[in-house]
Amino acid sequence: MQKLFNTASGEKWERIGIKKRAGILIPLFSIHSEHSTGIGDFFDLKLMAQLCNKSGCSILQILPLNFTGSDNCPYNAISSFAIDPVYISLKNFEYNGFQFSENIIKSFQKDFPAGKNYRCNYEIREKKISILNKIFKKYYDDICSDSKFFSFVKNNKYWLDDFSIFRVLKKIHYGSAWYDWENCFANRDTGKLTEISNLYEKDILFEKWIQFVCFNQLCSVKKYIETMGILLMGDMPVLASRDSADVWSKREFFNLEFSAGAPPDMYCVYGQRWGMPVQNWDNVETNGFKYIKEKLKYLDNFFHMIRIDHVVGLFRIWAIPANEPEENHGMNGFFMPSDTSLWKKQGHQILSIMVTNTNCLLCAEDLGIIPPECTETLQELGICGYEVQRWKKHYETDYSFIPSEQYRQLAISGLSTHDTSFWLFWFKHETGTIEKELFFQKCKTIDIDGQKFVNLLFEPVENERLKWRSSVDSEEKLIQIFGKPREKLLDIINIYRDTFDEKEKLKKSLGIEDYDNESVWIKKAINFVLRSVSIFSINLFCDLACLDSDISREIYNLRINKPGTTGNLNWTFAFQQPLEDLIERKFIDEIKEMVKNCGR
Repeated sequence: MQKLFNTASGEKWERIGIKKRAGILIPLFSIHSEHSTGIGDFFDLKLMAQLCNKSGCSILQILPLNFTGSDNCPYNAISSFAIDPVYISLKNFEYNGFQFSENIIKSFQKDFPAGKNYRCNYEIREKKISILNKIFKKYYDDICSDSKFFSFVKNNKYWLDDFSIFRVLKKIHYGSAWYDWENCFANRDTGKLTEISNLYEKDILFEKWIQFVCFNQLCSVKKYIETMGILLMGDMPVLASRDSADVWSKREFFNLEFSAGAPPDMYCVYGQRWGMPVQNWDNVETNGFKYIKEKLKYLDNFFHMIRIDHVVGLFRIWAIPANEPEENHGMNGFFMPSDTSLWKKQGHQILSIMVTNTNCLLCAEDLGIIPPECTETLQELGICGYEVQRWKKHYETDYSFIPSEQYRQLAISGLSTHDTSFWLFWFKHETGTIEKELFFQKCKTIDIDGQKFVNLLFEPVENERLKWRSSVDSEEKLIQIFGKPREKLLDIINIYRDTFDEKEKLKKSLGIEDYDNESVWIKKAINFVLRSVSIFSINLFCDLACLDSDISREIYNLRINKPGTTGNLNWTFAFQQPLEDLIERKFIDEIKEMVKNCGR
């Protein structure tokens, strides 16, 4: 690992130190304190850092904090720069001696409860914006002479001007997408934009001021967390929403003829179509990668580490024609660039630019089908990848789980991600099963009526997953039941190898005995990844909290996001208990003991 000092990331490793660390991952919207209104706020990260410290963890990882659109997806934000004002702390807001009274905060908490039914309350966003607008108007003259505010405006002109006008135009057009505006606004007619800037000068200034408030609160939190010796890890999406200030103002950097997504796999039968346009890397490069450098420059204000989402998208992206019917999801796409010989050059160039233009240590989400070009580049540049326990198997042989002592050293080990079911639910209900739709789709591709074989192959179920009958205990029996040649059934055979007897293989790997209870299962699983050789081990707080049987009963079957789906169950999970309660729970001490015993 000492070789890391000689990589492009060497300076960052020297600053952080090459030592094994444990960390906790939690979206800010998933926690709240007794002082929060509707949703977790910036200052709740201080409490979360205290919880990390008490549990022996020294990394606190969160999801993107960018200003989201109507779907509240942090990876589909309306800006790659602007912070979501939904996270502003009213309790800790102060301007010119003004502070919100306890009565106002309690009134908001009553109207917008956080964690009710294990959901956050995004409706508080507009309420916060509205009440802050009243403060802005009240102190308008003071704000107009605030040197710190105008220093912020000047230093962030590279994104703030376009974003503020974009927000005002959004309001003028009742929230409709920019590509549905009149041509003069959609295509940024200079004269019209100047006219809007003059007519709505105060509204535009308010948008800048509210970002100033977000900036100050988040910077304050970072400084506090630093004093505790904890590293705050942010998240940088590779893509930008089609309806974003980025795409509206920097059209040349995006190819609007295609939507990004992912090809079909075991976890998303029809693939995924995210809706974001693919990046036009030729134009980004011609501009000296300024757009990428600017995104990192702003993130540097808030974080010590940054996770690059979907890093493989920097090498090649699954591109789906924009006019492809929505119901086809990600099935009819292709990799861009299509020439595989270009992948290494493109990805290495972009990541090299990123590493040398940030003060943060970069880590990269490299899950899924990852070409060797990506893995090699991460190693060369000293960037951590990810090792998620449920997907670490000997796929070339018997599909048994890989011991965590054989994980990559330059990696982050963990049990789950924000896109998976929580570990305990996966262990109890998903191991040894396959999605019904996946089975039917694979049968359809080889002209087999899957429905005819469901009862022969699987136990009776009433949900979306199929569990293999114990009698189908060999590939030969599987082939015999189908009555088809082996070569025609290869995909189904591989799925069978991956999932049949999966739970028994997992129990053997983790040392789980039949007499163990649920809290022992999760404890052994956490210990498994903490013992890994990976330099970092960061676990979803939801998995760690399942050590507490009372919490586990309530949350184990919930999740943060289910890829390929939309709706109000995504990006809304929130603990019902405030952080003040959680930090005093016994499981926090259990985590500390495990972290210590595993040498982190």
